[in-house]
Amino acid sequence: MGRVRRPHGIHGEVVADITTDFPERLAPGVEVGLGAAAPECWLRVHSVRFHKGCFLLLFDGFARREDVEALRGQWLFLPPQERSQLPPNYYYEHELTGMACVLRDGRVLGEVAELSSATGTAMLTVRAAGGDVLVPFVSPIVVSVDLAGRTVVVDPPLGLFEGDAL
Repeated sequence: MGRVRRPHGIHGEVVADITTDFPERLAPGVEVGLGAAAPECWLRVHSVRFHKGCFLLLFDGFARREDVEALRGQWLFLPPQERSQLPPNYYYEHELTGMACVLRDGRVLGEVAELSSATGTAMLTVRAAGGDVLVPFVSPIVVSVDLAGRTVVVDPPLGLFEGDAL
């Protein structure tokens, strides 16, 4: 649902980039997973506030800046039961990161580095042989996502990938 950016102040709060489409789920008392790629531990949210365009979070048991320094750069995850309440074609960035990006015939184009919506349109950044390629995360370009198989199948327009003979 987001990522811890850095500590804020001296009382254990952190600045977090919240990427979920449902930020209202982040509330006092909610347990969130914390980890580099998957939840390694669970923390209870003590307080949430919005300050100068950023979310400031305080977790139970953290009272000093030094306590939260190690949380820098860690992903925040919703509890697993929340996943089942999302629309069928809704994916978290951490689920897609590291997946193989392949054509319908199975040829590998690269690896998904991130999912971003900074431009207003969801875009996959795919690390390809010729460099990073921005792929609109829209149908019909993204044909399917196989979470278990760790692949994103795409049908890109000609010229999107350098040197492609698609």
